[in-house]
Amino acid sequence: MLSVRLEYVHPWTNHAGMYLARQRGFYQEYGLDVEFTSGDTFRGDPAYLLARGEYDIALVRLNQLLFHQQGEASLISVAVMNQCQIGGIITNKGTGIARFRDLEGKRVCIPMGVKRLYTELEEAVSKDGGDFSKVVTIDPGEWEPDIRAVERGKCDAFINVAWWEPFQGSQGFDQVVTLPFDSIGVAPHHSYYVCVRREFLDRNPNLVRNFLDATVRGYNLAGKDPQAGVDALQPALCHIDPDVLAASLAAVTPSWYDPQGRWGTANLDTVRSYTRWMAERGHLSVPLEQAEQSLEGHCVTNAFLPQAAEQAPAVMPMPEVG
Repeated sequence: MLSVRLEYVHPWTNHAGMYLARQRGFYQEYGLDVEFTSGDTFRGDPAYLLARGEYDIALVRLNQLLFHQQGEASLISVAVMNQCQIGGIITNKGTGIARFRDLEGKRVCIPMGVKRLYTELEEAVSKDGGDFSKVVTIDPGEWEPDIRAVERGKCDAFINVAWWEPFQGSQGFDQVVTLPFDSIGVAPHHSYYVCVRREFLDRNPNLVRNFLDATVRGYNLAGKDPQAGVDALQPALCHIDPDVLAASLAAVTPSWYDPQGRWGTANLDTVRSYTRWMAERGHLSVPLEQAEQSLEGHCVTNAFLPQAAEQAPAVMPMPEVG
């Protein structure tokens, strides 16, 4: 059993390629019995669970990856899920919000009060010529709103995944307004990293290559045949209208592929730039020098992807201790 911990409390359309790879037997061709798991963070986030050896693979954020760099238990990213960040402002046409500066005087819900999102919102509003001090921010606690919060008048807009939460409402999809932070050039970054532990990678390099090869095939197929992606996800998301899955999948699919049309490739310049952005604004989980050393040590690598042109990181030496 190869256990994969997803980043969220349930699967969603960003995972379509993985579910399709499993359904079509791409993993099985390599003898891989893959199990996808999601859930709450009562016992720790996916990065902690991976570092403790409770899963073989997990989807984590860059800040989590850079924090977990401790010898054999260090996390190594072998692919990225998206070529851009997944977050942004979500609202509907009825609010009159069409750009970031329109948020002046509006109530904006920020999930779990994440400080990084406050910073991104402030920079986006200011960059668009608005006055952030006029934006009314709301911390909803542990609740993550979707478009229904706007429909019910609990807020005018909210920050969340621009390819999932907009489609959960009762209005037509054509009433949705999304303002991705990337659209205004604020903190471009890869959203999630496909990670393994260093010791697992050193022991199983071909297994990791095979997993990624099958996954790439799954995402390629999902891009060419969206209905196949919806069908593969529907059993795990039986409570979600297939029209919602189709709309969400259409929105997220372009984010999967690099300029050459390949899934999984990390842009190392983007990784370094976002690391510096977090450090300069006080959001980085470790000192910048430490983070840069980890990146120079190949904690993010493309070497195990089918399209790899770079050399795989050297196996970690194991000195004898007398």
